[in-house]
Amino acid sequence: MDQLRTKWLVLVFATCMPIAHVIMGLANTAKVSSLWQYLLAMVICLGLVVLLCVDMDSGTIPLKTAWLVVAGVVVMELLVTSVLPLGIHPGYAAWQNGAIQMLLVALAFRGRTSLAWLGMGAFAALDMRASLGHGLSLVDGLALVLTPIMWMVIATAVLMVLGRSRNNIAVYSEQSQKAALRLAWEEAHNIYRAQRLVELQEATRPALEAIACSKLTDEQRRELTFLEAGLRDQMRGRTLVTGGVPDAALAARKRGVKVDLLDDRKAPLPGAIAADVSRKLLEVLAQAQAGTVRVRALPVGEVPTVTFLAFDESADQFETYAEISVPHSEPDR
Repeated sequence: MDQLRTKWLVLVFATCMPIAHVIMGLANTAKVSSLWQYLLAMVICLGLVVLLCVDMDSGTIPLKTAWLVVAGVVVMELLVTSVLPLGIHPGYAAWQNGAIQMLLVALAFRGRTSLAWLGMGAFAALDMRASLGHGLSLVDGLALVLTPIMWMVIATAVLMVLGRSRNNIAVYSEQSQKAALRLAWEEAHNIYRAQRLVELQEATRPALEAIACSKLTDEQRRELTFLEAGLRDQMRGRTLVTGGVPDAALAARKRGVKVDLLDDRKAPLPGAIAADVSRKLLEVLAQAQAGTVRVRALPVGEVPTVTFLAFDESADQFETYAEISVPHSEPDR
């Protein structure tokens, strides 16, 4: 929106107004001493209009083009002032004043404010010198340059306001995005928590009702032990408990294997190794017939990323140790 508004400002200042001043200059050709210089300045003005309107989608006008505009403004001023009448106020015969002010304002809106002010300074100095040389009073000479200068002051102020508004919009947009992300995270967290509570209730309520209503058999106690171990895995294992891991861990425990799943990362596993970790964990659990299986995801940044240890103190031959690390090409975040 801001770019579109600036584009229309450039179009208005760089086309309509300079062309209107050219038309007013054509209506006063009788006052000048040489027509070809006068008309050449008009041709240069129209050329500068084209330069200022070319490729406005890119925003800032190219530096070389901006210097051409400044040079064109100076040449216009020299051509017109050299043929103005002596001793009288030129009126609209000095059409270049209004055209130059609009061209330089347009140059400022195209992102070259410093060069626009440089052109304005050169114009003011040349025009004041020409006015005094043509016999005009100091007041008349100042009147011819003060209006263009005031236009540049206004344009600069407008650009400052637009820049500040653009910065404020960017800040507000960033804050809105952060707020939206925070709300989305909180909503997702609430949904996840509610879902986990439902799952926990479905998993534990029958067991709690059985405990409250009757004495438990040894088989029931054994099943509750498995249930408690599975719940502990979900709390302590977190990212390790994926896919078929809960069922594989339950099957291993029923064979008499002690299973410890420890997630010290407190962050998701990198995508490059998540599938490998799950596959290796299922393999280790399936192979274990007794003893202990301990799988640990180390804190972020440590090497290795995940360790697997399986051993049976009653069988010296059965011991498995494996590591999985994040590839060097992918940082562990």
